Amino acid sequence: MSCPLLAASIIVRDEAELLPACLESLAFVVDEIHVHDTGSTDDTPEIAARYGAGVTRGGWSDDFAAARNEAQREHPATWVPATWVPATWVLAVDADHRVTADPRALRRVLAEATTDALTVEVDDAHHSGSYRQLETRLYRPDRLSWSGRVHERLIRPDGSAPERTPVPVTALRLRHLGHATYPDRIRRAERNLALAQRTVDDLAAQGRDADRRQIARTLLALGRDYAAADRHQQAVDTFETLRDLFPGTREWLHATDALARIVLASGYDKICLVLVAQLRDAGAPRAYCDWLAAQALAQLGDPHEAAALLSGVTEIIDTTGRRRDPAALRELRTLIDRLRVLTPASGR
Repeated sequence: MSCPLLAASIIVRDEAELLPACLESLAFVVDEIHVHDTGSTDDTPEIAARYGAGVTRGGWSDDFAAARNEAQREHPATWVPATWVPATWVLAVDADHRVTADPRALRRVLAEATTDALTVEVDDAHHSGSYRQLETRLYRPDRLSWSGRVHERLIRPDGSAPERTPVPVTALRLRHLGHATYPDRIRRAERNLALAQRTVDDLAAQGRDADRRQIARTLLALGRDYAAADRHQQAVDTFETLRDLFPGTREWLHATDALARIVLASGYDKICLVLVAQLRDAGAPRAYCDWLAAQALAQLGDPHEAAALLSGVTEIIDTTGRRRDPAALRELRTLIDRLRVLTPASGR
């Protein structure tokens, strides 16, 4: 049997509502679909089988990486072991993803790829404002595996991160529905918090032997999950701890970014401006810093300076590479223009 080029891998549990549309979007895009069920009590496995997916079952150990790695190792009983050959590439998606692709263009990209992992643009349907970001979703399963109880990532056998190149959006893009409503966001955040706390406990048990980079990544994830769960004080405390322990790191930059947005939303505008200055010094995107500062200045009663900052902003890309919906910039400009009418320039 010839080696399939591309297989989709999906880990699921009780996804009967979301899974059909995901599987439909994968039709004619991949050579095979593998659904790994981690303990559904609904008819998720049966639905997957009806759509022609190979299904395996396993336990849930509160570890997303372990589940993805198990899915990568196991082959469905419906695929004859004597003839089954693992695919060259795996597309890792979840039941709440929807796939849009040009199959021929995607196959050309995979055939010509020189890296072991590829990033895919993901449109995140967030209830408070959509954004786009690149995520590592395509990889060679014989060279990479997953690591991390939550917010898992792909690693080489030596634990290092693989080199990645982006897939053109004309060949493949994903839409993510997991944060489309506020209840969705809170539910996912609370789940992730429990897993992140277990990771913190594991690292604490290792004492001085714990990997400091892993500690920084875990604190960043924990702070983000606190913020997503609307536990703002705990998020602030976690981000400040990270900033104290890991100055000058990439995690410090992302924590400072997240902290600036929290204090801005809470009305601590002068603190936000201090953090924005730190972000600028650390090399954060200028336009993004201007966007944050403009909001703080407008809330402080200086819409004219805010408008001046926004004059050169055409796109909002944060320190992680997330691209905000252009509507967010348009709405801010409209608001500031209205405030300028009400605030005489001489009052600056």
